[in-house]
Amino acid sequence: MISRNSGNWAAWPLCPTCQTRREAQCSICSAQGTDFRLADFEEAEEPDEVADETNVLLLCSTCDEPFTPQFYRSCLECGFDFGEGIESPEIVREELNSRVVFTIIGMAVVLVGLIAFFTVVLR
Repeated sequence: MISRNSGNWAAWPLCPTCQTRREAQCSICSAQGTDFRLADFEEAEEPDEVADETNVLLLCSTCDEPFTPQFYRSCLECGFDFGEGIESPEIVREELNSRVVFTIIGMAVVLVGLIAFFTVVLR
């Protein structure tokens, strides 16, 4: 159970080169970002004890589920390699296949036909 929701995480890891927040990924729905709110935080036994990343739970703004942050290995702004973390997904470009081309041509023919029809009818 989430015991408290206290806003933003003050100790969010920063890139040492460009000082931007490290991008995290939700382990539930794979949403990514740098603005997840703090969901739950295990209180330290000693007041001088510093909390580390393993005690932090963030609240996903997409699926509303708490998750342990998983940070990307490289900085998205400057490309700095942190040495650990998850790999960023590669962008896959889909090529146009024949169905897509025929659909676009068909829609264009229908549009031209409708324009011609209404031009003749409305004269």
